[in-house]
Amino acid sequence: MKTLKLLDSELVFGDNGPYTQQLLSNQLGKVVRYTLKPGQELDETHAPFMPRYFLVVKGQGVFISEDGNEATCGPDSLIIFDPREENSIKAIDEDLVVLGFLFWPTGG
Repeated sequence: MKTLKLLDSELVFGDNGPYTQQLLSNQLGKVVRYTLKPGQELDETHAPFMPRYFLVVKGQGVFISEDGNEATCGPDSLIIFDPREENSIKAIDEDLVVLGFLFWPTGG
């Protein structure tokens, strides 16, 4: 068993854009922690065969799908993007911490 603290005192935020920290990677995929300062935006590319899941841990963010749908989400929100669906994530007016659960198309 492995445990990780999602909101430790060592959160890093990039001055010039979102900061990405890989927390776990294995044969199935990876878990990534994204940290964004207010106003920063993370442009995600689509995953061709697998959905992507994002969990808001702290702050408020706007999640935008390729068709222009927007959802403002806060802590405890799970956002699901379909395979091939392009998306972006933007921090609103406070620091935003999001976990991304990203899967490999062939399991490794």
